[in-house]
Amino acid sequence: MDTIDSNILMHTAAAVDYREFETQYRKENIKYVREYIKMLKRRTKGKRLLDVGCGQGFIIDIAKDYFPYIRGIDITPAMLEKVNLNPKNKCNIAVSIAKAEHIPYKDESFDACTCYNVLHHLKNPGDALKEICRILKKGGMLFTGLDPNFYFWDTFSKLNSSGNYSPFVRREIDAVQKKPDELEKKYGISKKIILTAMRCKYIKRGFKPEDLSRIISNAGFSRHRIEYTWYVGQGNVINNRKLKKYATVIDGYLREILPLSRSLFKYLNIIAVK
Repeated sequence: MDTIDSNILMHTAAAVDYREFETQYRKENIKYVREYIKMLKRRTKGKRLLDVGCGQGFIIDIAKDYFPYIRGIDITPAMLEKVNLNPKNKCNIAVSIAKAEHIPYKDESFDACTCYNVLHHLKNPGDALKEICRILKKGGMLFTGLDPNFYFWDTFSKLNSSGNYSPFVRREIDAVQKKPDELEKKYGISKKIILTAMRCKYIKRGFKPEDLSRIISNAGFSRHRIEYTWYVGQGNVINNRKLKKYATVIDGYLREILPLSRSLFKYLNIIAVK
């Protein structure tokens, strides 16, 4: 079974309670992503946004406060059925079934594009990035996020699962080493399908920023930056009344000592300009 079919099967099964268990729907992440959507609007001054791999509308729900025209594409009908297309929305929203590698829109037809929590589901992310670059206007911008950082995933996949760790570290080890088994049990689909759907995450162990940088440049973007995001335990720090005031300080320090700290950040963001 190929990557696309595996993703359709996995996300069809997950569609029932996707918003309840997916990391991206945590309140601290919604607040975090909103700042990037606002940045896209501010820097492009555009009206048209395309969300590639839109799922149940995570980005759309945020972006409708900033962009008057939004289109979303995804390969899983069961996910698209959950997108809020309420006519009371102040913007023009529509979604359709399409592959990230074959976007059904004309050249230079959007001001901004998002591809959030998607790249690691693709067999060849470079093909999707080329398509995204094609549909963006000159000066248009792309934001991606929540894709696995190789240096974190590689490190945590090698830790002894029976070791004595803090709750923060234990949770991350389980997420890296046991998640496919949990999903197999939860949804009744084979582990092989899950691994095929997220081969980049669980077999290749994510993206190296240096490899992503080359892929982005080859896709046609004029400039870009890649950011390390969400250090181990950051969500707990943010949501702890006594600790949350230190969250930004910790994040800043870990960024200042990069690359020494790169294995502590779980995910990567891309901000690219055509």
